[in-house]
Amino acid sequence: MRLSCFALAAIALASLQASPILSCPVTLVQCNGNEYAVSQLSHVGNTFQLELDIHILSTYTGDQFTDFVNAVQLKNFAGGTITGTSIVSAPGGLSLWNLVPNELSANGCAGGSSGTVRMCGEAKSPSLGAAFGLGDTLTWVFQFQTTGSLNSTAELKYLYVDSEGEKVGSLGSYDIGIQTEKNLSAAVPEPVSLSLVGTGLFAIGWLRRRRQA
Repeated sequence: MRLSCFALAAIALASLQASPILSCPVTLVQCNGNEYAVSQLSHVGNTFQLELDIHILSTYTGDQFTDFVNAVQLKNFAGGTITGTSIVSAPGGLSLWNLVPNELSANGCAGGSSGTVRMCGEAKSPSLGAAFGLGDTLTWVFQFQTTGSLNSTAELKYLYVDSEGEKVGSLGSYDIGIQTEKNLSAAVPEPVSLSLVGTGLFAIGWLRRRRQA
């Protein structure tokens, strides 16, 4: 009886800390069926690191066995003058990726670069990139320096391609909030989580009263 009581309490507390890892800025259909998040990893002086995550779901609208994420881009993520941009880490290793200040289009990071703060990471080959499967989380970490401050939102763009380098689905382009902490377990618990905690605590009290009776 005691074991069951503690197990229930542990499940309730775990549910309290659990929260969705990623969130799509609009609907899953509009987001090619996957979820996305941008988080601030660090801020030292005027140097920032931002993490971009793509979470692959069963609702992905392409082929999970042959498609790649060929390019990703963050825009309008900070004010001031941006310098010292780099990719710190990326799926498959840094040797697979280039970082350029151009605009992401269906042809990769080949567009013009005037007037907007942007970092575009693209695979070195049109038919390569980050391969993925159901349940995978693809992660890029970008670093930059700014004379301004980090914005609360950024524009996210991404390009999926097939094994021939042809665009798959939509070229994503959405505004997305920048989370100021990577540890998302600190998020406000959902009502279901609070309900589970309450159920666990009630069970503990009931069992104690029953033993004392």
